[in-house]
Amino acid sequence: MTSHFQSFLKASRLLLPVAFFGYAAVVNLGFARFPGQEDVAIDMSLLRGTLTAKVDSVYRESLPHRDPAIGMIGALRYLTVGEGRKGVITGTDGWLFTAEEIRPMHDAMTVPLARIASVQAIVAAMGAKLVIIPVPGKLDIYASHRSTEAAAGIAALYDGLLAGLTAQGTPALDARTALTTAAASQPAFFRTDTHWTPAGAEAVAEALAASGLITPGDTAFAIDRAAEKTFTGDLVSYVTTDAIAPLLGLKPEAAVPYTALPDAATGPLDIFAGAAAGSIVLVGTSYSADPTWSFAEALKLALGRDVLNQAVEGQGPLQPMLDYLASDEFRVAPPEVVIWEMPVRYLSDPAIWQLDKTEETSGA
Repeated sequence: MTSHFQSFLKASRLLLPVAFFGYAAVVNLGFARFPGQEDVAIDMSLLRGTLTAKVDSVYRESLPHRDPAIGMIGALRYLTVGEGRKGVITGTDGWLFTAEEIRPMHDAMTVPLARIASVQAIVAAMGAKLVIIPVPGKLDIYASHRSTEAAAGIAALYDGLLAGLTAQGTPALDARTALTTAAASQPAFFRTDTHWTPAGAEAVAEALAASGLITPGDTAFAIDRAAEKTFTGDLVSYVTTDAIAPLLGLKPEAAVPYTALPDAATGPLDIFAGAAAGSIVLVGTSYSADPTWSFAEALKLALGRDVLNQAVEGQGPLQPMLDYLASDEFRVAPPEVVIWEMPVRYLSDPAIWQLDKTEETSGA
């Protein structure tokens, strides 16, 4: 049964280019303008760089079935030269990485470190403690699926951030060690998604609890597991469509989200009370905000304390923190600890660390 399926999969991969060209010929003859020499140069760059982008553009503008066509073009490129569109780095065995992890660091590390120090000062002024959790690059943890050379930049960013935080006295967890250890026995990041797995999130939460950076509690929690969730990794869209991806070996990902509920003997927690003295607040990105990874829940279980999740998706690490610091909730009832989850790849994006944002919050 297995051998028949593998044969079918191999045949499907060979048939995909044939199906694409057949589709393109029929549609172009009847409905669309096929890119000519004024659009592209006919040479060995046929599936690379500017030519690929130009073909993508022509098809997007002219084909009546442009989404399937773009998906098939991407699939053909991935099968033949092992590349995706701008924004993704392809690795071995179907591993995909975000191109943000190889973005060069044009500005000095002193800029984001200064912003972090400013946030730490605001948190400390309210009697709270700031703890940083730097999230290392997926490419850093799984360099074996690309190369150590490709991972050198994001690894250096991580080392530079930890050294800088130590020098300025900002408490931080070495999450890379925890994730590297976890990756030796189970997936710590998803193969086709940017994020860590629930197992990776748990490893980091347990490392934080063992670090001594936060005083543990004795609240008992019960785990309420949801049904398994399957999803297409967020990096697949840089290669092809969801429907075609499995034919390329880019299979759907799966996770089992869970919720940590207070044990009956412990007594219910007031979920509407917000932060209060002695509480813990989590601020960060989609690594914390998306319930699929269950990071906030893992922190509750590891620390034995409730954690109020204030993380926000799609805004980077700084803006959610500034919004929280400017909130009435923080000003009226500051917590004991603020955990700041921060993917290090954002350090190389200067737009995130704008001076005026921090100055406005500091002066508010």
